[in-house]
Amino acid sequence: MTSRRTVLLAIALVILFAGPASASYAGDKPLVTVMTGTITGGYAFTLGNSTYSGTLDPGDSYTVAFEPSLPVDARIIDTRAYVYWAWSRVGQQAVYPTMRVEARGEERQELGRAERYVDSKGFVSTNDFFSGMDSYPVAEPGKRTTAVTVTNAADENASFVVQGVGLLVVYESPSAPRGMLWVKEGCDMLYSSYGVDTGMATSRIEFEGTIDTGAVRSATLHLVAPSGGYTRTDVPEKNAVSINRKTGDRLPAFIEGILEALFPGYNGREWTDAFDATEQSQVGIDTREIAPYLRSRENVVTVRDNGDYLLLTNAFLWVDLGEEQA
Repeated sequence: MTSRRTVLLAIALVILFAGPASASYAGDKPLVTVMTGTITGGYAFTLGNSTYSGTLDPGDSYTVAFEPSLPVDARIIDTRAYVYWAWSRVGQQAVYPTMRVEARGEERQELGRAERYVDSKGFVSTNDFFSGMDSYPVAEPGKRTTAVTVTNAADENASFVVQGVGLLVVYESPSAPRGMLWVKEGCDMLYSSYGVDTGMATSRIEFEGTIDTGAVRSATLHLVAPSGGYTRTDVPEKNAVSINRKTGDRLPAFIEGILEALFPGYNGREWTDAFDATEQSQVGIDTREIAPYLRSRENVVTVRDNGDYLLLTNAFLWVDLGEEQA
């Protein structure tokens, strides 16, 4: 009979290796919802003039300027700055970055970090450094933010790079349509390599709640993935995005094609090579219309790596419901 001591040891080992410190190239860190609701207005997301920073040593700063496109009658109700960072280290030792982040608009303000999302390879090897995304709510959301500065505030000889900074602005506007908005954040490192296949290197995004699909005029899915689409070798179909797609027990391709023609959206949709980035602009963006593939509930988006290597960090879904009915 198994001893009580053996059982307790087994439980301890499970807790140890299943804790929050776990990380891997697999899709094991789903994005979390930080904002959802129905508003008369919309959102704007921009990377401004973000470019790859190169190594930031202690005291070095990096600034991104923004000009978000908003209606003239917009009233800003929430603003968030996102810092996309990587290669945080002291020599060959992985460390978490120490940074000071300031926003500039009508006045300058130092931002307090709300969340830090981190992922890594998950196994000991060379260049096994942390990568992540830090989320900073702007303290005075009613005012426009025109620039964000990131400074390496480490005391020791620690360095990191910034792949870019994003700015999300949520607003109300009398001239805008009524719609539903979901804002999701996180950091899920995806790479189908080192024993991780494409099925494992897939992150699942669930959009909770109910949608009146009969009232939907349009629906915009907006995904952000640092490194997504930037590869030094040409990998065909290196990444994929799908909406409400069932991959198990698939029919032959020609039958799938006939059903797609007769019943558009019956099995969702998949797009390959969705993200695109360059050596200078290293934050991949994918924005597309998904209204034909929406369901009234349990809408699921997946992001799959196929040799690309990417960090899935943000997902925004805006469902345009048109004018509110009397």
